[in-house]
Order: sequence, then structure tokens, then C-alpha cells
Amino acid sequence: MEPGKSNLLRLKTSPDRATRCRLSLLSAAALALTLGGCGEVPRLPELTPDSYVASSVTQQWSAAGTTSHAPDTIGGASLAASPPVRDRSDSPYSLAELIDVALTHNPETRVAWEQARADAAAWGRVRAAYYPKVATETDFEYSRTIFQIGGGNGRIKTAQITPMVELTYTLLDFGRRRASSDAAREQLAAANFSFNRAMQEVVFNTERFFYALAAAKAAVQAAHRNLELARTDDDAVSQRVAHGLATRPELLLSRQRVAQAEYDVANAELSVEEAQANLALSLGIAANDAIEVNGLAHQQIPTTLAAQVDDLINQAIVTRPDLAAAVATVRAGDASIRRARSEFMPEVDILGNYGEQNWGYTFNAAPQIQGNLPQYTALLALKWDVFTGFSRLNAVREAEANRRERAATLQSRELAAIAEVWRAYYEFQSSRKRYDFARALLSASQESYDSLLDTYRQGLSTIVELLSADRDLANARYTMIQSTADLLTASAAAAYAVGAVPMPPAP
Repeated sequence: MEPGKSNLLRLKTSPDRATRCRLSLLSAAALALTLGGCGEVPRLPELTPDSYVASSVTQQWSAAGTTSHAPDTIGGASLAASPPVRDRSDSPYSLAELIDVALTHNPETRVAWEQARADAAAWGRVRAAYYPKVATETDFEYSRTIFQIGGGNGRIKTAQITPMVELTYTLLDFGRRRASSDAAREQLAAANFSFNRAMQEVVFNTERFFYALAAAKAAVQAAHRNLELARTDDDAVSQRVAHGLATRPELLLSRQRVAQAEYDVANAELSVEEAQANLALSLGIAANDAIEVNGLAHQQIPTTLAAQVDDLINQAIVTRPDLAAAVATVRAGDASIRRARSEFMPEVDILGNYGEQNWGYTFNAAPQIQGNLPQYTALLALKWDVFTGFSRLNAVREAEANRRERAATLQSRELAAIAEVWRAYYEFQSSRKRYDFARALLSASQESYDSLLDTYRQGLSTIVELLSADRDLANARYTMIQSTADLLTASAAAAYAVGAVPMPPAP
């Protein structure tokens, strides 16, 4: 590979499957920009720049200039009519409802959206160079002049008003305007893709913090169940001590287990508060506005990613908005190079003005003399900076270096995306196996504890064996909860790495 060239920009005579997928991204980005530039007559960016960005902070931008949005996938509410956060007494939030809240309230999406709107306005501002510039100027003048004449002084009073309209238009600039417009348009495309990625990031953060909070709440429930187990063990030991079948050290061991279980409950409750704060931050609401969420039992457990890792990598290269944004910045660099090179060429302008000179003057006491004469000018101007101290040469060098830097950044992001998909894929596979193992572990631990509790009551096992089974069952419950949350998070992370974050349907 030639240094500084990304797979996304490389052409081959006989591309393999991976290369074809990379070339498809280039074609898709070209189509996106082409469609974005179509219909400039009804939708001129200098008149309606907001039509080239997402119409709302809760709606994704699409390449065709429209927004990809369905009420059952994102939520349907715009920022102007954002849904209020429900009271704590209401039913728990589903994941889809939380995503709707996050897209509406999280300031990160608004930051990216406003940046895209600013870049759209910048594109419209750059295109002003295609239009003639019309200016008006009116000069008012009054003067009184005294001079010596004969044996006395003469006075001349003059009043003059000159309204003027001036028109300037660039006839020929050898690509300056086109290059500037292309660079601004590519920058807008990059901002729109970045906005889409920001939305995906908000959705992913909401998902993973939702799962973390649900897991923390489940851990509290498990801690209470473990406390009940510890108290059951303590009751069994107390009964045996009362009948002289157990010793006091055994009772102390059971009491120690109860104390440890009570400590675990308090620790689990603290984890809930921390998870609540993290979720509130991802939603863009105050941490003290606590909300209830559906538990892990309400979540559908994913079984497979439905694609192999190579296919997911190729899909990520095609669909990830951040890679598309990087492609757009490279193309903006190409336009900047063209703009810098065009400075070596002359510029041809046409200028014209028209005005009327209205004046009047008096000499001493003579009657006032007035005049009203039109005046106009037409010019064809050729402007050419012959030598600028090597400024233009170094401007081209700067633009070329910036373009190579952007191409290297694109290559780096592509490699990072491939690595991210690779890690997410195998993290999901591992999480799925750990989830299956955790289910088997929980089942076996429950059976072992039930059996040991029965045999201990019959005096056939020791307190150490019972408490060991108690701890194993408690650990198995925590392992089951954590493995469930890990599997759900791994599934969301894989979708985020591919750039196809699923929007859960509304309940």
C-alpha cells in the first residue's frame, strides 16, 4: 500500500471481497454527496441551509437529504416538544423510552446537531460568491468657502448629494468558487455523519448504563435473597444448638455469615445509586431525578450476532458514520488543494455603478445655481497577483500536507474500527458462553445448597459445608446477574462497533 493511502480510497484492478466492500463505501459516500447536491434549484443551501441537516435533534440525517426516522424506532418527539420525564410513581421505563429521553435531553446530540447546522450555514455563506454584489452609497457634502475678491470677501456655498448604486460580479475565477463550495459541502457532510455517530453513541451509552442499573437492582434483590439464606442457616444452627446438637462456634460462624450478607446488601444498594447517576448523565437529566427502569428479566437475551466477524468488519466499513465523516474530510482536503492552486490564476470581474449628482451653490447674494447630472461607470477588471513572495506555493504545500494528514487519519480510524469490531465480536461470543455457564452454575449451586441444608438439619453435614454452599449460591447469583448484563452490553457494543445501533421498538 502506498503510504498515507486508506483502503477506503484505494482502487484495484481486481478487488477482492474486502476491497469491494471498502470501495462500496466510497461509492456510497459519493452518492450521498451527489444526492445532497441535487435539486439545488428548489433547495439552495444559501437560502435554506437547514434543509441539508437533520430536521430535529432526535432524527438521523440521511444521504438523500431527508431524515431517517420512524416513531417506533427513535421516539418521534422533537426537541421543541420534548416528552417530560415521568414521575417516579409511574411505571418503570423501558429501554426504548429511555432512548427517546436521551436523544431529546442529552446535550451531546444537540452539540453535534448545531455544529451541522453551522456548517450548513457556512456552505450557504461560501456560495454567496456565485452571486453579484450590489451596494449603495450616498455622499452628502456641504461646504462654505471664503476668498478675497476686489476690495472685499467672496463666499461660495455648495451643497451636494450623490446617491450611487454599485454592482460587482466575478465572471471568471478559474475554480476558486467551485473549490470553496465543494470544501464547505464536504465539511457539512462530515458534520452530518458525525451527528449520526453522536446519536449512536448516546443510544449505546443509554443501553449500557441501563443494563448496568438493571444489574445493580438485580444485585440488590440477590443480596436480600442471600441474606434470607444466611438467616435460614442461622435458624437451623440455632435449633441444633438449642437441642445440644451443635456448638457455639458453629452459631458464631452462622452469625458471621448473616453480618456479611447484611454488608453485601448495603454495598449493593450503593452500587444502585452510582448506576443511577451514570444513567442520568447519559440521559441528559439531573442525577437526583431518579427513574425506575425495567429489570433484566424483561430484556430479551441475544443468542447470536447473525454474521461472522469478517462480514461485520465489512459492514462497519460501509455503514459507520465516523468513517464516512473521515472520507468527507479527505475530499474537503482535495477541494482545498484545488482552491490553493487556483490562486495562481487571474480573476476577471465586471464592475458597474450608476448615480446622480445633485448639487447647488450660491456666490455671495447671487441666485442659487442647481444641477442634476447622472454619472455611471462600467469596468472589466483583470486582477492577477504576479508575485506574492511564495505565499501561494506554500499554501498549496500546506493544503497537500493537510490532505495527507486527513488520509492518514482515515486509515487510522479504519484500522481502529476493524479492531473494535473484532474485539466486540469475540467479547459477545465469550459473554454468551459465560452466560450459559452461569446458568448451569446457578442451577448446580441451588441444588447443592438445598441438599446440604437438608443434610445439615439431619446432622449429616457440617456447618462449614453448609456455609460454603451458601457462599457458592450467593456468588452464583451475582455471576448470573453480571453475565446477563455483560451479554446484553456486548450485544449493544457489537452493534455500536458496526455502526448499526438498533433502536429498540417502543412498548
